[in-house]
Amino acid sequence: MHDPLAPLLADGVIDEICARLKSGKEADLWLVRHGGEIVAAKVYKARQTRSFKNDAAYKEGRQVRNTRTQRAMDRGSRFGQASAEEAWKAKEADALHALHAAGVHVPRPVLFYEGVLLMELVVDSHGHPAPRLIDARVAREQAASLYADLRAQAVRMLACDLIHGDLSPYNVLLGSSGPVVIDFPQVVGAAHNSQAEGFFVRDVENLRRFFAGIDPELRAASNDAHEIWRAYVRRELAPDFVPSGRAAEQPPRREHGRPERAHHGRPHEPSSRGGPPRHGSGGTGVPSPRAAPPPGRRGPDHRRRGGPGPEVVRVARPPLVPGARPAAAGGAPRTGPAPHAAHPAHGGDPQRHGRRRRRRRG
Repeated sequence: MHDPLAPLLADGVIDEICARLKSGKEADLWLVRHGGEIVAAKVYKARQTRSFKNDAAYKEGRQVRNTRTQRAMDRGSRFGQASAEEAWKAKEADALHALHAAGVHVPRPVLFYEGVLLMELVVDSHGHPAPRLIDARVAREQAASLYADLRAQAVRMLACDLIHGDLSPYNVLLGSSGPVVIDFPQVVGAAHNSQAEGFFVRDVENLRRFFAGIDPELRAASNDAHEIWRAYVRRELAPDFVPSGRAAEQPPRREHGRPERAHHGRPHEPSSRGGPPRHGSGGTGVPSPRAAPPPGRRGPDHRRRGGPGPEVVRVARPPLVPGARPAAAGGAPRTGPAPHAAHPAHGGDPQRHGRRRRRRRG
């Protein structure tokens, strides 16, 4: 069986393996002696034995400097898979160095050697390994201050363009100097991951819901994560940013599922019966006369009551006499030849037109 700590002992990186502290879903934590002090050695499990395998969403946007290695990782070859595994392990060491330099409460990184991460051991006020937040007893009067502290750590991480990605009471230690955030192998780049906003909101909401179960007043802070993210998108986020704590603005409520109508003009007055005014009453309770429908159409009263429609009057015209012009309004029909009848197209005599042509030839 391969011992991942054996190379560190052989090369003199660590002097002694003291004890195994705990085993997690992605790594085992050991207590080792390095340079005369006890530090924590994080030994990552192989991908085949890790219970946390669905990490494709977390790796989105991650790149390595070597373009050949990056192409192999994209193709998924054997060399690419091994390189992706090494890059995944080294990502936590890189994040710890960046966050510790930015003042985020994380374990101080010591060394990353042969896939093993050496870092500071977080202890409580008695010098024992610090408990996880989920295992600690938190009083109600402490919940708000602890939540504000961890929210500030999330803000500082986001100011570094980093998101924890799996922040919860299981990944926070209650040390002697306050809460400490741990476990960063799935850290997300805020500027290069399409799901960054969802990861950040989930991280902050996981903490808020946990502390709201202890102090119900924290339920009003449900808009903190969205307010912080909006400041980040607008490039207004500073490491000391504090959200206002106001709840999100809700759209105006609708009655019976319909938007409220705007009333123009004079308000309706109650009718003489004491009920609501009728439409078209003008506010007096008396129906106003309706305009008559145009001729040939059936009005709304006909459709509603089933009565007969408007009467249609038919006008019979007398037949025209051949050669007579239509009568003027109110006068008798005129007789005689119709004007402009010289051409057949205008109703003239074709024989007469033919005689004129023969005369011209003669």
